[in-house]
Amino acid sequence: MINKDLVEHFDIPYETHHKALNILAFDSEINSSGGKHFTHPILLQLGNNGHRTRISCEVAAAGKYELIIPFGWWHKEHPIGNIDKPQKWTFTEQCSLGHVEDEGVGGMFE
Repeated sequence: MINKDLVEHFDIPYETHHKALNILAFDSEINSSGGKHFTHPILLQLGNNGHRTRISCEVAAAGKYELIIPFGWWHKEHPIGNIDKPQKWTFTEQCSLGHVEDEGVGGMFE
């Protein structure tokens, strides 16, 4: 999920769902501002080894957070080493390097 304020500030392209999705907040309540919009694919680059992949995010109010990545993404699909030390994050798999095929839209936002 990407913060709607960040989307507005950087004019990140997004689309509207035909039917709003339910997005659960940390307190297990439905986020009333989310589920209506989602971004075009964005190039995400993280970690000391420059892990790159494309993501499409739900747009919602996220308070002080700019981007919230679900547990399954970084734990199962893109395992991170040194998870307890964000300054030292390294991705243990290189599987997503091939996901970056065309940096047209995705390369606009990092």
